[in-house]
Amino acid sequence: MIRRFYLENENGVQFHFKYYTGVLISDIVGLGFEFSLSYFKYGHIHKTVKKETPLLEISAVLNFLDGYDGYQKFIDYLNQGSENLKLYYRTNETKYVYVDIVSLSKAELEAGILKSEIVFNKKSYWIKERQIIIDITNQSGGKIYPYSYTYNYQITREGRTTIDIGGFFNASLIIEMEGNVDHPEINVIHSGKLISSLRLNMVAEDALIITSSVPDNKYLKMIKDDIETDIYSYQDFEKDNFIELSPGQNTLEFKSGVSTNTLCKVHIFEYHLGW
Repeated sequence: MIRRFYLENENGVQFHFKYYTGVLISDIVGLGFEFSLSYFKYGHIHKTVKKETPLLEISAVLNFLDGYDGYQKFIDYLNQGSENLKLYYRTNETKYVYVDIVSLSKAELEAGILKSEIVFNKKSYWIKERQIIIDITNQSGGKIYPYSYTYNYQITREGRTTIDIGGFFNASLIIEMEGNVDHPEINVIHSGKLISSLRLNMVAEDALIITSSVPDNKYLKMIKDDIETDIYSYQDFEKDNFIELSPGQNTLEFKSGVSTNTLCKVHIFEYHLGW
């Protein structure tokens, strides 16, 4: 399987390390993980009392086939925005990690090729994204969903669907409820037990309600008639609301509170230690 690497900035602009861009990447180090462990000693036995993931580096060599011109093109790309860079790694699946560029060397040309060492600080775990739809419309079969990116249309029974979550940590969710709702509720069931719930004390028609449990971007909002409204105060504060999914098999239960057609889209962010 061919490995492919590319960067994406906060504006969605990508830079691929391939022949057609004139920049190849090689000698990549730091794609794995490392724990910082603390122990307490009981006699001759050590007990782990703390496990942390320190800030790590990824290093590589960039080969600019067009020499200094290629180097400058890469600098021009970074000047478009380098604060929230994602480094993507694609094999049979795609994951990305948030990075800062720590350094980029500039050496002499060798046979027309400029080799530069680049060092990234790895600011997150490796993230794998996927999407599902929980469909509780009254009609079955023959439906067309005009979305611009691929969703997995789950087999749903009475608003419930089962999802297998990978990764080492709890997965974050961005949930979109589209249509009519009356005190909507989403429950997470793991190993037969109710683990977490989201409930909103509100009624809405033809609206888009979005909740996010992404650690650095948590919110509750509604979009109706192109007007965005903060609905943080409408949450049931006896519930978790910013729900996550633990690794393994989870059941999601969506209750719209109405009998009319409503869709629930779930965007999943799995967190992996490395490749």
